[in-house]
Amino acid sequence: MPPATDSLSAWLRERRRHLELQQGDVSALTEELGGPAGRVTQPYLSRLESGSRSLDALTPARQDALRRALQVSASEWIARTGLPLLSPVPDDDLLETLELVRVPVHALATAGLPVTEDVASIIDHEFVPLSDHRPGMLVLEVHGESMTTEAGGIRPGDRIYVDPGDLDLREGRVYVLHVSGLGLTVKRLRRYGPALWLTSDNPDHPPVKPEEVTVVGRVYYHQPRGQRL
Repeated sequence: MPPATDSLSAWLRERRRHLELQQGDVSALTEELGGPAGRVTQPYLSRLESGSRSLDALTPARQDALRRALQVSASEWIARTGLPLLSPVPDDDLLETLELVRVPVHALATAGLPVTEDVASIIDHEFVPLSDHRPGMLVLEVHGESMTTEAGGIRPGDRIYVDPGDLDLREGRVYVLHVSGLGLTVKRLRRYGPALWLTSDNPDHPPVKPEEVTVVGRVYYHQPRGQRL
């Protein structure tokens, strides 16, 4: 069943803002990616984002150009919009559309461990391509700016895929940990001398060396930018 128009329009709007693009920028990108036939005008994009126009009214060429302008994978496009792909996509992207796994999303809160069985703590669901799915994986939505950088990094509202089966601490890797007194956090592991420290990619946040820590799992994927960590 296709998602409600208001939720779909809100997703389009937030996706554009997340990429720090103006509506005119997206319009120009659709023409660059899809040629004149793929151009979605700024006024029409405004109507899509307000919910006064339906996404499925776009031609196949414009749908594909808009998907690529917003940097949405084929699998996420199908999962979010409920629309089929109406034009060819690259083979590696097409493979992702064949099988998706619905995974609950939990907030990366300041306290408490994420529990997949705790229905009350679920804030959304993520459709994860089978190629990116791992047994028992967690999808967490980040709150806080400790891992943001000038180039972007992991920003508030971004989602991270966590492998709870990967608990071996390695230099330079990113982990979700439960730190006594601090709660649940995402940090990069760094070695200073003989000691391991939990560091933030944001230089405004100093490293910490906790006395007690529980490793939840390693962060191996960063969504929506599609960055493997």
